[in-house]
Amino acid sequence: MIRTALVAGALAVASMGLAEKYEPNWDSLREHHVPQWAKDAKFGVYAHWGLYSVVGGWDVNKNWANSIACAYQAIYRPGMTDKKREFEKHVGKVEQGVGYIDLAKQFKAENFDPAAWADLMKRSGARYAGICAIHHDGYAMWDSDVMDFCAGKLGPRRDLLGEIMKEIEKRGMKTMTSFHHGRTYRQFSSIRKNLESSPEQAKADLLDPSLRNYYWFMGEEDYFAKARYDMTKEVIDKYKPDVLWFDGGGGGYGTERILADFFNMAEKEGKDVCVHNKGNFGKNFGLYSYENGYKRPLFVNWPWEDDTPSAVGWCDWPWQKGMEYKKPRDLVVRLCDLVARNGGLLVSMNPRPDGTLDQGQVDLLEGIGKWLGQNGDAIYDTVPWKIFAEGHTEMLEYFQYTDKGAPSRGIQPDPKKLDHTDVRFTRNGDKLYATVLGVPPSGTATIKSLSTATEISTVNKIKSIRLLGSDAKLEWERTADALEIKLPKKAPNEWALAFEIQAEGELDKSEPPYDEKLMTLPKQT
Repeated sequence: MIRTALVAGALAVASMGLAEKYEPNWDSLREHHVPQWAKDAKFGVYAHWGLYSVVGGWDVNKNWANSIACAYQAIYRPGMTDKKREFEKHVGKVEQGVGYIDLAKQFKAENFDPAAWADLMKRSGARYAGICAIHHDGYAMWDSDVMDFCAGKLGPRRDLLGEIMKEIEKRGMKTMTSFHHGRTYRQFSSIRKNLESSPEQAKADLLDPSLRNYYWFMGEEDYFAKARYDMTKEVIDKYKPDVLWFDGGGGGYGTERILADFFNMAEKEGKDVCVHNKGNFGKNFGLYSYENGYKRPLFVNWPWEDDTPSAVGWCDWPWQKGMEYKKPRDLVVRLCDLVARNGGLLVSMNPRPDGTLDQGQVDLLEGIGKWLGQNGDAIYDTVPWKIFAEGHTEMLEYFQYTDKGAPSRGIQPDPKKLDHTDVRFTRNGDKLYATVLGVPPSGTATIKSLSTATEISTVNKIKSIRLLGSDAKLEWERTADALEIKLPKKAPNEWALAFEIQAEGELDKSEPPYDEKLMTLPKQT
């Protein structure tokens, strides 16, 4: 059973919290603001990694691991499917009492090197990093004193979350972790009903009350809420992360107490912390997080990010053998587009169950990091300029399709539609950055938005232009039609060229116009 001492301690701390700065109600919680470092960071990396990663190596169809992470829907069901057949082949029969606990024994993380992971995250240019603490399957990636369904007591017998958080912090990055267990109770409620109504599933381990300390989410709703609170509070107290990201759970299961505890922890520790809001906490709270850019307005006048997997598919969050990874160029131009629109990018890694990484994963992060190492001044610590985009400025949404022709949710932007005719603008102090999303074949970058018709400063004159990553002296001309910059013989990179522009007089620091009616919250998916 859940450790009563820890529960009592958590309740005591919660009651003390009423006298602290933040109370567990939305009037109080909304007094917390997104810290400046979170607005400036622009790029982060984390990982979807857990015992569900084990099935990524099996001979099954796409997104098998994702369906396992989402309420075991592939294995705890009557009848036979290809996925259930694979589970029986590698683990055993659910009808005989074999279940997810037995799969957990195969998750060993035997080659997990947290220092190597943190080094790669640092090389990627990420300003904050971490891993998923617990997914919809309810398996915790730390060594928990609350329950036994965790990496410290079942499977690797290591504190995976604690190990990586320590290494990330050593390298000067902010730490983050994500919680997906706010949805677990409702997802498993339907599974439980199906099992209880099926006589052949009577021995399913999910229904065994003696396993409650493993399958902690199979009890009553109040029991679940207490367990969820205690587990999340444990992570807050034990690891003191800088960022918490929640998938679901807004307004229920102790969420307000969790947020108050997190903010009050930060007050005591002298930390500036941030909560990412996937649409589950209401408007103007935390940093908005749009999954794959779904339903995101073209410009959002609030701190935000797009959250996307390293692999190409919408739901390619966990690892699967043979998966295809995004190209570094595609995420670089996507990052440039998002930052110009007041956002950022959070990329999820796809680790193998043993803790190693595919070469495509490494190449992706190192490629992004190489570009940021050269052009980071145009990204980090910047804000949008009054004109944030030139070229393809419409919604560049695209869809992926199943074998049966069913479309995915919309993804944006489509990097294939971004090219050398696209320019994205950012500003840092008196420096204006114009990033051209490709190398013009003519050898001249043409920026129409910076013609003499655009008032860029109090005297509307350009003093100097520098190409980041190049020492070449640039030739340029500004006319009533455009600013034209002749490129050096060798471009510093082939993906996106960032020009640092300094104006005579005071740079126009106006913000882009926006329609408040279009400032929609992220759409929960």
